[in-house]
Amino acid sequence: MMAITHAAIATAGVSLFLGTAAPLPLGLAVLGSQLPDVDTTTSLIGQICFPISSWIEDRYPHRSITHSLVATVTLTAISLGIGFTLGAIKPWLALPLGHVLACFADCFTRQGVQLFWPVPVWAISVGNPKRRICTGGPGEYWVLSIAIAILVTGLWLAGAGGVQTQVNQGLGLRDGAIATYNRNAATAEVYADIIGVWNHDRTDATGSYLILGNEGSEFIVTDGKGVYKTGESIIVEKLVTKAGKLTQRATKTLSLNDQDIAAALGNLMNSYPGNSIYLSGSIVVDFPEEIQTVSDGQQLETIAVSGESVTLDYHPVELAIAQLNDQWATGTITALILE
Repeated sequence: MMAITHAAIATAGVSLFLGTAAPLPLGLAVLGSQLPDVDTTTSLIGQICFPISSWIEDRYPHRSITHSLVATVTLTAISLGIGFTLGAIKPWLALPLGHVLACFADCFTRQGVQLFWPVPVWAISVGNPKRRICTGGPGEYWVLSIAIAILVTGLWLAGAGGVQTQVNQGLGLRDGAIATYNRNAATAEVYADIIGVWNHDRTDATGSYLILGNEGSEFIVTDGKGVYKTGESIIVEKLVTKAGKLTQRATKTLSLNDQDIAAALGNLMNSYPGNSIYLSGSIVVDFPEEIQTVSDGQQLETIAVSGESVTLDYHPVELAIAQLNDQWATGTITALILE
């Protein structure tokens, strides 16, 4: 096969198997796909590595030792050693993976390969020679086109979390939803498309909710009217996450030492005009009996009062200012700011 066909097959396979679109593993896949042909001086890699290629060519038939599983195992050992040293094993697995994919692809050619060298047996996938691929022939260009299409699909899937994430999402499995959220939350809005019912009355809760955060395998979400928790406020039948528009998340810690909390929160809002802000943390106030907390049985209880202590959990800042007006507080609050 042509060098470009080997490269396309190898990068397509690596992008799918490793779930990556990163330059390093794809580059290593290309290198690995060319290494089998180092056994001939007429190949691209053979011309680049001419002394080595010439030495191998004089001693071994084409598509024998360098096209074998022995060579793949050797490359695997080298790659694992380099990856372990650099602390990044997964990208370096692309090198032997690209090699073995190239060798497997050559099994479909007229000559085949000695895949199990030193056993002198040629591995040929198609019994009829007329149906085997001829280098540079029409059949190879069809293979090249298919490989490029698979590569494009693999790169798209890698950007969406890989094959496993997409399968999990399609099945509504929570692992895929969490993976999508973790991958995109720092740079984009992430929404949960939920099919389910409200826990308190079993009415329909199906809709798209902005994810504020997660607690284990459950999500804290909002529809702009309230804050809810899956598994608690909403009984979920199916949940799929998706990335929305690009945005930035920021957190800011407020340390209060017997301070006017409404004033402090007002200053926070003035520093981030137009942004949604949600508060979490615990404070001690002087007049807890004056704090009015209302629960409709549907929303997550984002504020709780126990003695003089007030606990906030993704509590909207506007509501906090109204409820904690004229309170002097001591404690720490973390503000989640959605820009």
